[in-house]
Amino acid sequence: MPGEIWSQGVHRGLYGGHAGLLYDGGPTTFEQLITGTDVWTDRTFLVHGDRRVTYAGFRSAVDAARGMFADRGIGAGDRVVVFGYNSPEWIVALWAAWLHGAVPVLANRWWSTAEIEHAAHLLTPRHVFGDSAFGADVAFTPLSELSAAFDTRAAAPPVPVTAADDTALVLFTSGSSGMPKAVELSRRAVIANQHNILARNGRFPHLLDDESPQAVSLATTPMFHVGGLSSLLTHFLTGGRIVMAEGRFDAAEVMSLIERERIQIWGAVPTMAVRLLAHPDFDTFDLSSLKSWPLGGAPVTTDLLDRIRTKLPNLHRRGLSNTWGMTEAGGFLTAGDARDMELHPGTVGRPYGVVELRIANPDAAGVGEVIARSPTVMNGYAGLPDDQTVDGDGWLHTGDLGHLTDDGYLFIDGRAKDVVIRGGENIACPHVEAAIASHPDVVEVAALGVPHPDLGEELVAVVVGRAEAGLTAGELRQHVTGMLSYFAIPTRWEIRADPLPTLAGEKVDKKALARSFAVR
Repeated sequence: MPGEIWSQGVHRGLYGGHAGLLYDGGPTTFEQLITGTDVWTDRTFLVHGDRRVTYAGFRSAVDAARGMFADRGIGAGDRVVVFGYNSPEWIVALWAAWLHGAVPVLANRWWSTAEIEHAAHLLTPRHVFGDSAFGADVAFTPLSELSAAFDTRAAAPPVPVTAADDTALVLFTSGSSGMPKAVELSRRAVIANQHNILARNGRFPHLLDDESPQAVSLATTPMFHVGGLSSLLTHFLTGGRIVMAEGRFDAAEVMSLIERERIQIWGAVPTMAVRLLAHPDFDTFDLSSLKSWPLGGAPVTTDLLDRIRTKLPNLHRRGLSNTWGMTEAGGFLTAGDARDMELHPGTVGRPYGVVELRIANPDAAGVGEVIARSPTVMNGYAGLPDDQTVDGDGWLHTGDLGHLTDDGYLFIDGRAKDVVIRGGENIACPHVEAAIASHPDVVEVAALGVPHPDLGEELVAVVVGRAEAGLTAGELRQHVTGMLSYFAIPTRWEIRADPLPTLAGEKVDKKALARSFAVR
């Protein structure tokens, strides 16, 4: 890849039919994006249990998997669902789809049956590669069959040409209501998010070679989430080694992997940090290799940062960082390093190179909705063509409330949208309420978040039931199981006879309900 393909320089130009910031130079296709990884042929790229996959082995597997795509009639522009937990096969399916000209649809492996059926109906995918089937009407290949690609040698066919602003990836978010929303990201958005990260870190691929030190990272967040996906791509493009945890998050396993593999970088949500620090065996592991611990997905408290600095002094000076972004933004919008967090406690940092931020309708304290414009921002939601989340000038209305300092540091002060973030997972309260309200003995219901020392927020359901019904929390929990993802089932319930408090206009006063829980 020619050195000049990447650039730190930024100019104002046009993309997506509106003005905005763009890098002066950079890769424009997935083929260009992946080319720089050729220099790390014999390096280990992926570690999963006892398996170790080199860069050369991975690239060869992607080419072989493209042949499997063709054998199944998958063509350019077809939507291909990748439905599974983190694994080498999952990553092969992602890159095979991109280099085949298909559109990977990264489905949430934790979904309920109802959410799977909704996504299948909304997107009508051509094929599914997954740990399990994705609806009876969609052609299905087990992800495990892609294991054969690692033992197959195949010539790489030409990569189809697509437009920069065509949809190249679909991710999902709970949004503010209803079933999961399908976020459509362009090829330009995916590449620009990586350009932002590499420019901020000063680690462009053309500045690295096979003699450059290899960063070793630990992946515990799902790669079907935008944060996990961004981390995967960053480490792949810079010659890193990615160690994948097996199964659900387990603090003891994480510490064992950090010690055994000499993990240097671990991107996590704050809940994971809390559980790791509180583990009774924390002091028995050697975690001195850990040099960088970026946190995101939920607010990072000053108390948590102080605990990390105390228990992991190797991170005290440079290792801690905070980010802010969302699926609709195509990844991250801001980043703050350890110095930023020390000088400006509570900040989520400053915007990346081609990100513009504004505060819409600020109050007297300067707090208003944060809106953002960037080439990383989504094309829109599939099936919601008239949605106004992104306006005609390219500004994304994030639904987050915040303020900016004069020197550009962003602080998030709350959320305008009715969403709870529990352990890094977005939960749409209206979706939860609709599921609970479908019980015949429920009169009204409010779902809301209250602070939780481990999860960040805990989901509470306040239910008004029919007086004669004798509703119980266990009965309601059983009713919504299968309708909601496990993480979207409330962990605290209050069943009452009195009506819910309301504001003018008869909207439920959730702030009053939250206050009532805070004093208990």
